[in-house]
Amino acid sequence: MTWKLLAAGAAGLVLANLADWLFAGVLFHARYQTYPEVWRTRGADPRALIAAQVMTVPTVAGLIALLLWTGRTSMGSALVFAALVWAIAAAPAILANGLFIKLDVRVVASHTLGWLVKLALIAAAASLILHR
Repeated sequence: MTWKLLAAGAAGLVLANLADWLFAGVLFHARYQTYPEVWRTRGADPRALIAAQVMTVPTVAGLIALLLWTGRTSMGSALVFAALVWAIAAAPAILANGLFIKLDVRVVASHTLGWLVKLALIAAAASLILHR
């Protein structure tokens, strides 16, 4: 089981970071400059990018732990669980930030959808690897 947990975690991290790259880095990239005063002006900071990727670890580990703890490791159950986590935590937080931080609506929508995809990919990878 230990190797399966490590494999699920590694797969979840890779897929989550790919989702972040697509939804927070590629889609609507030019729209980040709609309100340039919101963003730091130093350009791409490698330390910030690495730190952001490291922050994915608790998301992956936490979702996998919750799936195992609740016994929701079948594909359907894992995806429903991921959607529920998104609906009660990620989506409201991002949408609330979009209300109070000057961000292009497409950036907010992309980040919100990106979190749903990220959680679904983590859940799917965990299900494929951990479900008997």
